[in-house]
Amino acid sequence: MDYSEIIRLFLHIGIVFLAITMIICLVRAVRGPKLADRIVATNMICVKTILLIVMVAVYMGDDFLIDVALVYSLLSFLAVIVLTRFMLKVKINKERKERKENKG
Repeated sequence: MDYSEIIRLFLHIGIVFLAITMIICLVRAVRGPKLADRIVATNMICVKTILLIVMVAVYMGDDFLIDVALVYSLLSFLAVIVLTRFMLKVKINKERKERKENKG
C-alpha cells in the first residue's frame, strides 16, 4: 500500500463518518425540544457539509470545490445569524406577553 492509497482509505472512512454524524444531527434538528437545539444542530450539519465538500475536493483533486465550500460557509454563517435573530425576537415577544398578562 502506497501513500495515495492510504490517503484515499482515510478519505473514505472520513466521508462515511461525516455522513453518519450528519444523520444524527438531522435527527436532533427534527426532534430538538427547543429552537436553540435545532439551530445548533442545523449549524453542525452545515459545518459537516462544508467538511464533506472539502474532503470530496481532496479526493477528486478539484480546486473549484474549495470555492464552493467557501461560498457555502458564508451562506451558512448568514443563515445562523438570521435564525438566531428570529429566535431572539420570538423570545422577546413571549416575555412581553407574559409581562402584560402579569400586570393586567
